[in-house]
Amino acid sequence: MMKYEDRFKKIEEHIGQSDEKIGDIDTRLSEVKKGRSGPLGWEIDKSEFYLRFQNVKEEKGENLTKIMTEILAEALEITEEKMMDGMDEVFRVFTRYAARNNLPREVHIRFTKKTIKTQILQVAREKMLKYKDKLWC
Repeated sequence: MMKYEDRFKKIEEHIGQSDEKIGDIDTRLSEVKKGRSGPLGWEIDKSEFYLRFQNVKEEKGENLTKIMTEILAEALEITEEKMMDGMDEVFRVFTRYAARNNLPREVHIRFTKKTIKTQILQVAREKMLKYKDKLWC
């Protein structure tokens, strides 16, 4: 009978220690969630869907969405319609670097899925992107 009581006490102690560990993990998790819920966390989540492109020449009256769709569809070897479905928004961003060095504004694209972004990054590592038979990185 004493053996069983000792075993029960050991089991209860072990359960108590496990509960403490679970509580510690829960507090850490809530701290991490609080950190991601702030403005910096939102920026991190947002950046997972964006890619920026430099040195895309600006033209008067350009259709930026069409230009980027052509470039990326050719690189991924998919149809332009499929690429259009994968892009959420396309816009140019003014940067001081571009202004100082007399370069065109950067193009930012938000994709609907992270997988499309990663596919583009992989293709860009392997081969150069082309637009109108000109090499472009």
